[in-house]
Amino acid sequence: MKKRLQELFDADTSTSDYDSAVMAEFGLSTKRHYDLLVVAPGWTPPKILNGFPVEIVTTAKHSYKSGFEVIGDGFRIAWIQTSAGAGSLIDELALCAFLDFDQMVFLGAVGSLSEEIGIGAICTPSYSISGTLANGYLTEDLRTYKPFGKVFPNDPEFVASIVDRMAQMGHAILQVPVFCTDSVLCEYAHMGFIKSFDVKLIEEETSSFYLMADLMEKPAIALLVVSDNSATGESLVLRTPEQKEIYNVSRFKVIPEILLRIAEAKR
Repeated sequence: MKKRLQELFDADTSTSDYDSAVMAEFGLSTKRHYDLLVVAPGWTPPKILNGFPVEIVTTAKHSYKSGFEVIGDGFRIAWIQTSAGAGSLIDELALCAFLDFDQMVFLGAVGSLSEEIGIGAICTPSYSISGTLANGYLTEDLRTYKPFGKVFPNDPEFVASIVDRMAQMGHAILQVPVFCTDSVLCEYAHMGFIKSFDVKLIEEETSSFYLMADLMEKPAIALLVVSDNSATGESLVLRTPEQKEIYNVSRFKVIPEILLRIAEAKR
């Protein structure tokens, strides 16, 4: 891990036993090697990987977060289901800095702001606009934090290799700019400002995910499935059966195939 992340742990007075903390929170052992760490607000492997040839072990279950191991032919995945939002992701993902793993994947839904990017499209951020205040707490001085900066993937070659590999398999992953928000409800009142950054998607966590991946010094990619589109009026809660089917194919068929190919390939 980078010096700044170590400084944050050194300043922490909540615990000094992070091996026990990650076991208590997620049931994951720092003494076991994982080929992949999956970070997913809301998504769990029993639902996402149902029907795929893997063994799924629930290692911890709490009200808003859970831990899992996914074991396949020659690979083992550590999976943490986190609470939604940038602050929760930072706090919960930080514990995983003490795990032994090779690479990271973020999985989640995303809203589209573009008529050209429809429900079910699979995307990855070309960069994320940091519209969240939580990222400021990763800096040395909160007063110096300037929101709305661009956060790029910490390992662009890793992202490009996955995008290219999946294209060869017939799975298109769109690389587009994303805006990260602190409030799903209130974002609509600021949509003019948000769109001024020329973003195509909006969600909550990817800027924090890439900042944490950089501090943890791990190659990482965020995979996002479009669940709604404010540009076309396709809402999250009032989707048609046809829209639900398109979304579910991406979420329950394509995303698992991509995820397992990443785990199998290793580095």
